Amino acid sequence: MMTDFVLRLSDGSLSAEILPEDGGRIAAFWSEAGGNRTDWFVPRPQPGDSDAGSTAWGSFPLVPFSNRIRDGRFTWDGKEHRITATEKNASHAIHGHGRTVPWEVESLSEMRAELSYVYPGDDWPFPYKARQAFELMDGTLAISMRLENTGTKAMPSGLGHHPYLPWRSGPLLATSFASIWPAVHGVLPVSSEGVPRHLDFSRAEERALPRGLDTGFSGWSSHALLHWPKEGLSLEIEGSETLSHCILFTPEDKPFFCVEPVTHCIDAINLSAAGVAGTGMQTVPPGGKLVASMRFKPVLEAQ
Repeated sequence: MMTDFVLRLSDGSLSAEILPEDGGRIAAFWSEAGGNRTDWFVPRPQPGDSDAGSTAWGSFPLVPFSNRIRDGRFTWDGKEHRITATEKNASHAIHGHGRTVPWEVESLSEMRAELSYVYPGDDWPFPYKARQAFELMDGTLAISMRLENTGTKAMPSGLGHHPYLPWRSGPLLATSFASIWPAVHGVLPVSSEGVPRHLDFSRAEERALPRGLDTGFSGWSSHALLHWPKEGLSLEIEGSETLSHCILFTPEDKPFFCVEPVTHCIDAINLSAAGVAGTGMQTVPPGGKLVASMRFKPVLEAQ
């Protein structure tokens, strides 16, 4: 980690901690009731913890793209670009810059913080400015994001957030997807198809979330309800219209899972260039902006 500079937001029983100099990342999001703390995101490990070296905690921003770009290569406006492969033990670029750079605090109050950083254009050949704001209000954590093209050429763009959620005794999920982007080449898709029955979470009853997913979905309803019935906990996730895609990451034998609201599918920039429809790839003109927002609303059920 870069520093221990922590921003603390609070509103009633709800609290959040943010690390502006460590990727503008949420370090913890929790509620307190009756002297008990409930973490809604996996909290940052503390020194001396058995998982002190883990990076699977909190939630980090996805900017200026989400998930993977195959082999760190893509063609844009007729020109091939190669960017640094950043996925561990793989050849792909992953998750953009936002999680790895320090963010500047633009404003701060008891319940709200706004952060930003400026990217001049280097490895990623497009300059931009990114902003994200966090606000606790009415029992909800709201996150808004904005990506501004500060260059002279149109820029491929994407946004999202990557929360790590506690698995606990096993979550149930209720949401709706129009399509799935199944992995064909490792974790990379080549096209979308209809959602199979065992991954259809749109039924009247919640469905257990299976292990072993690292999978993208599109046509997201922009609403998901997670429920841990044994613990009496629920978490509602809502996304803006631009967040039409969602990544489900449920690795085997891990104490966490991820439900990631995003604007585009995995490797969208290459699939879009190949003529694949529905990737969600966004083009932002010079001076233009891409915006997205999401809300996380926790519920402690009566015992």
